[in-house]
Amino acid sequence: MKLKYIPVFAEDADAQISFYTQKLGFNPISNMSFAEGEEYAVLQADNLDVALVVGGSAFKSCIILNTDDCLKDYHLYKTAGVFFSTIPRYLPTGLAAEFLDPSGNRFILLEERNYTEI
Repeated sequence: MKLKYIPVFAEDADAQISFYTQKLGFNPISNMSFAEGEEYAVLQADNLDVALVVGGSAFKSCIILNTDDCLKDYHLYKTAGVFFSTIPRYLPTGLAAEFLDPSGNRFILLEERNYTEI
């Protein structure tokens, strides 16, 4: 089994799609229907094996974006206009920073680190 799609709540689908494509670098790859009469945009970043499914679901999510350089990506996204709710900080799992998308979905930019290595 492998994770292939991550559903993302959208109050305004056009604003969500614009945020992911213009600020985070995702590309639209298709549209998909999970329920009759409902179509969702499928977006994917070049370096990810999973795709975001943007639609009007009745939930909000937390998505962890794994990175090999949290500080670099933090500054890249901040320059693109992403508002971060936290600055990069050290957690037991690694270096992380959090931001919200226009509909309030929480994202954690995480550079995993093993602090037990010598």
